[in-house]
Amino acid sequence: MEDTRLKDQDSPAGGFPDKLAALRKAIDGIDDRLLALFNERARLAQEVGRVKNRFDTEYYIPSREKEVLKRVRGGNAGPLPDEAVEAVFREIISACRSLETNLCIAYLGPEGTFHHSAAQAHFGRSARFIPMDTIRAVFQEVECRRVHYGIAAIENSIEGSVAQTIDFLAHSNVRVTGEVFLPIRHNLVSFSELHEIEKVYSHPQALAQCRNWLESNLPKARLIDSSSTTEGIRYCLQDRRAAAVGSDLAAEMLDVPIQVRGIEDFAGNTTRFFVLGMNTVPPSGDDKTSMVIFLRDQVGALLSMLEPFKNREINLTNIQSRPTKQEAWQYMFFLECQGHFEDDNIKRAVEEIKSSSLYVKILGSYPHSRVTASELKSA
Repeated sequence: MEDTRLKDQDSPAGGFPDKLAALRKAIDGIDDRLLALFNERARLAQEVGRVKNRFDTEYYIPSREKEVLKRVRGGNAGPLPDEAVEAVFREIISACRSLETNLCIAYLGPEGTFHHSAAQAHFGRSARFIPMDTIRAVFQEVECRRVHYGIAAIENSIEGSVAQTIDFLAHSNVRVTGEVFLPIRHNLVSFSELHEIEKVYSHPQALAQCRNWLESNLPKARLIDSSSTTEGIRYCLQDRRAAAVGSDLAAEMLDVPIQVRGIEDFAGNTTRFFVLGMNTVPPSGDDKTSMVIFLRDQVGALLSMLEPFKNREINLTNIQSRPTKQEAWQYMFFLECQGHFEDDNIKRAVEEIKSSSLYVKILGSYPHSRVTASELKSA
């Protein structure tokens, strides 16, 4: 078959260079219109900020952002995939929000960790991100209102729940205002090729999640624990025969090449993070509620806690037991359910549970975030 592309290139008129120039000119025109529209949106966002400031309301409203993202997904006719459209609009929303106010977000550092990635994924890159040394410090920054929000891991699809986050939520005034699902992709980061690598640094959990790959592909390399995945990559700057297991963000920030992507042993490894704040979030129409319940030490206490949910057809999505740390062998339960606390059926269920429990604390209601299989695969 004759290659018409080559024929076009040889043609003096209407050939490949002319067609390419015409297409690029059309794209430039669209970019100019987009830029004008972006700035028009930004000016409206500034006006929104002035109105919010006048009436002393929250600048960040998760239910509104969910509504915007749901609408643009629904109106997307392609060829851009929904995930790409949502990513673009998240950054536009973040940039416009920064004109209303400069949100400060605390996360478990250092820079480049998966907590940092989750914070950026949720708030966009225009927010100000402040690394903390501990999860406790993240809670303290939020509770003292030195930052607007915090990010804390609550569970991993392989490792299970993060007990420390549950305990801090149970004993602080911080509320859950959102959730972020982050697919965990570990990369082998190094200046060296595989056969030259002698040591591999990373956080112990990251090394554990890649152990099979490391043993198969780098059987002679020593595995060395570091305080974080980012710190592991820093060792590569000092030792060119070293490698690290780390994230795309950390490798990009430290400018160390990724040799192999996606070396985790289990596909679909995902961590869910809570967005922490001091405000309550209005219903979005598709919400979740988190709570802790301290039960009395008596026969049938657990059944009495669960029956009100069953009787009102409330779907429980998570239930974990934790020691109260106040009295030996006393336990609290961390529960999550579909729906918002302002829903009548959830209100009635909680009131019924209170009558048979020592204490019930609503940790927060927030928009339900979903992550699809295609998003996990492409992440």
